[in-house]
Amino acid sequence: MTTALPFIDELRRMPADRLEETADYIHALIEERRVRREHMIDATSGSLAGEEGAALETALAECSTVDENAW
Repeated sequence: MTTALPFIDELRRMPADRLEETADYIHALIEERRVRREHMIDATSGSLAGEEGAALETALAECSTVDENAW
């Protein structure tokens, strides 16, 4: 959090009208980050890459095959 300290000091010295403008900008950044995150989660939801994906695909293929002798 030491990186934020200089900015916090600047915010304390900022005039009220500029502070409100800055707050609006920060809120817009936070909202943009939330939207990007939701999009990334939606885009990758339910997907596995590499070995995990291949293992899942193999397991699903085995589950869809009925072994009559297993009963």
